[in-house]
Amino acid sequence: MKYLSILVFVLLFSFHGKTQKIESCDSVPALNSKILTVLEPYMGQKILRGECWDVLSLALNEVHATWNGYDVFGTRYDYKKECISPGDIIAFKGVKFGGVQNGMKYFEDMEKHFVVVKEVKPNGELVLWHQNTGRFGKKLGQSSIFMADFKKGKMEFFRPKN
Repeated sequence: MKYLSILVFVLLFSFHGKTQKIESCDSVPALNSKILTVLEPYMGQKILRGECWDVLSLALNEVHATWNGYDVFGTRYDYKKECISPGDIIAFKGVKFGGVQNGMKYFEDMEKHFVVVKEVKPNGELVLWHQNTGRFGKKLGQSSIFMADFKKGKMEFFRPKN
């Protein structure tokens, strides 16, 4: 019986071998909630030209957020020191992720890509909304990354602001 319990534990927690502790905010800022509400009806649809940046442009303009119209999407923060919230924005530059999800190896390369965080899970998984990807083409879709699988590159995290 002892060995069966150990086996069940190993099977339950081995689908993703590594986790990275990331802090999820206790509550979602009101502006971030509005961003998610704006984007939700577009799931599976093309936003503007279908570029990843267009998702941010539409959402930030709809909620009247303050941003520079190019590459600063609110207040920049260090995700290792502060909490991550749904509705936050991540800018990836030369980023590579790689690991195992659900027993299968995966690799994700993002030379220059922008996403909105949909959900923050306790195991270090970030659920992302984005478009202009190999998986969804120029339509808004949802995928996940595990922060423990970050290999290289630069990630900039932004909290939208009024």
